[in-house]
Amino acid sequence: MLMHSVVMVALLAAAPAPKSQPLTWKVTGTDVTFEMSSKDLRALRDGKEVFGLQSRKKDFLASVTEGVDATQDTSGWEAAQSFTVLSVVGPYVSYEDSNGGYTGGAHPYASRIYATRDVTKGKGGFNLLDVFPEKDVLKALKADGYVRKYIGDPKAFESAKTVEALLQSLQAGEDCVGFEYGLDNVKRSVAFHHVEGGKVAVRISFGYAAEVCRGNMYVVGLLLPIPASLKPALERANTRQEGFLMKDAKAVKAPSVSFEWNGAEAKKKP
Repeated sequence: MLMHSVVMVALLAAAPAPKSQPLTWKVTGTDVTFEMSSKDLRALRDGKEVFGLQSRKKDFLASVTEGVDATQDTSGWEAAQSFTVLSVVGPYVSYEDSNGGYTGGAHPYASRIYATRDVTKGKGGFNLLDVFPEKDVLKALKADGYVRKYIGDPKAFESAKTVEALLQSLQAGEDCVGFEYGLDNVKRSVAFHHVEGGKVAVRISFGYAAEVCRGNMYVVGLLLPIPASLKPALERANTRQEGFLMKDAKAVKAPSVSFEWNGAEAKKKP
């Protein structure tokens, strides 16, 4: 009887642990369902994927091999790209897109930037200035200490009535911040970090202003009044009922995926 018990314990110990199921949730008021595992985040509508991380590998490989044929020696070439999920609020997915490598030319390339997708729309469908009144975003940018370090034209900065005009009044400085080209960043390179009182902390990332600074990313944090239209989804994300905020990304084990490609020597002709 004792031996039988020992055998049973050994068998149970040897049995493989069941695979964990993806975390799923439906976005209230929409037909969007999210599936999140340690290796992927997918958004589905009517069972069809409209957003995914792993499914981007095909596009990554196509982009780095475009125009390359078997007669070309690419043995010194390499490329890598990674996507790390930062926050999910309602249908808005924010992630960091990092890529770099060398695929010919004078020098390598590298970039890091945040991106936000509204999975109910196509690429470019999300615009922070459609979610928050532009006057609130403008006011927060003007008050931000980090932004004010880069004022190039004080008069234009103070009199700016639009985000675009404000960005044009800034200079890159020694840090090489790409504010001048940053209107699209304010619109789409964002993530939702945490809720503080009646406001939400939004992170906006900017790229570099000159090639010598390639690979650098600069993040500005703003506290913005929460619009009534965003409040329900934000509350659900803040309590992790549907999605999560950037402050909780590590706790919920938000996924990150990486893709790599290495060139090869040219094939010899027969």
